[in-house]
Amino acid sequence: MKGYLNCKIYNSDATAFLVKGNIIEKIGTDEQIQKELSELDECIDLNGMFVLPGFIDSHMHLLNLGQYLNNVMLSECSTTEEVLEKVKNHMESHDSAWIVGRGYHGDLNKQQLDAISTEKPIALTRVCGHVMTVNSKALELAGITEDTAVDGGQILFDSGRVEENAIYLIHEKMPEPDDDTLKEYIRIGAQYCNAHGITTIGSDDFLSIVKDPKRILNIFEQMSYQEKLTVRVNEQCEFENINQFAEFLDDGYTMDVGNDFFRIGPLKLITDGSLGARTAAMVNPYHDDPSTKGGMTMSDEDIEMFVKLANKFNMSTICHAIGDEAVDKVLAVFQDTVLEGNPLHHGLVHCQIMRQSQIDQVLKQKLSCYIQSQFIDYDASIYKERVGSVLAKTSYPFKTLYEGTLVSNGSDSPVELNDPLLGIQLACTRKSIHFGGEMSQKECLDLDQAIATFTQNGAKQLFMDDRLGYIKEGYIADFVVLEEDITEKDLSDVANTRVMMTVMDGKVVFER
Repeated sequence: MKGYLNCKIYNSDATAFLVKGNIIEKIGTDEQIQKELSELDECIDLNGMFVLPGFIDSHMHLLNLGQYLNNVMLSECSTTEEVLEKVKNHMESHDSAWIVGRGYHGDLNKQQLDAISTEKPIALTRVCGHVMTVNSKALELAGITEDTAVDGGQILFDSGRVEENAIYLIHEKMPEPDDDTLKEYIRIGAQYCNAHGITTIGSDDFLSIVKDPKRILNIFEQMSYQEKLTVRVNEQCEFENINQFAEFLDDGYTMDVGNDFFRIGPLKLITDGSLGARTAAMVNPYHDDPSTKGGMTMSDEDIEMFVKLANKFNMSTICHAIGDEAVDKVLAVFQDTVLEGNPLHHGLVHCQIMRQSQIDQVLKQKLSCYIQSQFIDYDASIYKERVGSVLAKTSYPFKTLYEGTLVSNGSDSPVELNDPLLGIQLACTRKSIHFGGEMSQKECLDLDQAIATFTQNGAKQLFMDDRLGYIKEGYIADFVVLEEDITEKDLSDVANTRVMMTVMDGKVVFER
């Protein structure tokens, strides 16, 4: 057994707790817990630090995160010149077949990448993951010409810009990582999560790097049974087509199959693009670029077919739908397919650009909402320009949604690198830290609500709130130790709090 003493526990007067195996056995005073310990048991003095349930990132991409951390990371580059310099330096110091990077903002073009190399393929993915810029060599290897067309995607050959479903043409030509490399990506990504207090994730991985869901499924199952996962993974299952999904169901997989380390979660559909890249599907043209409305990546028929098939197998569907047209399409299907009270937790991922009528339907049907408050940091600087002041008033309606239905929080990592403390701060302040601007203050969550989106609501969203999401007797020992009590800090300073220890399943998976 382990006794954790001399701490402040969130929402509790207790100062200590006892962990037996992987379960929180008892919560009480230091004296009460010390009495339960023998000379053979471990006693940990937390020196007055603050204990919260382990954070739950309810939507991210674990494999992509590990891959991103292993390739050219561009998220900290503030100018195009910095991006190009970093790519050039990487190419000169690494002997790899392809130069792969991710995380840039703004726009790049083929000519800029050709100036670095026309002999080695270069593929750089925008921070949102919905746009890629490639050089001439990458276009050549992918067989892309001026006449190449892809359903649900777009190719701007002259600039080397590849959008949405067309990105798969590039991915197919990249060297495919072996199983050991994929396992290493999972390990690296999980380690990053642990360092930020995360013990459980909802993760979309099946098509993120390779296009064989069975291969990714087998790897996760192996790692879970071998107890090599340091985060609990609730897999948000994405498929290339309906036949692939049907085969998965025929093999006996559906929601909740698995164990507490790796479980099958909802079906995941990506129905449009991103706001930053102007590929999210809008009813009206973008306010700052009337030449485009973005576009859908799935047909109405395919969305309906996937949702109805999932329903037959008691599997929920969660839909990436950022633009208000995409939200319309998804809600039209949910209108006739979601049972009263939404027991399966069908829902929307992102909940960004929404009209009031759409918000009203979400609340009426109790649809689950997977928000990413970390997006506020960048989006606060662009969203009014993108969608106009009228639509901006009802966009990112996090408080309204929280008060009327189930809202969990996440990062969509590696779109934003996982940082629940930053997510909590931005949910409360709705003020950008790095890019400027703010969002409607009436939609600010209070601190307890923001914490709940990363703890108890996350557990409920993933159907695990009977054992996760609380520091409670009988619950699994997943918790995070913070250097300071964030309930006593200014809301604008929450993100500066340090994670000192992360415990998952009773085991220390991160310690500063």
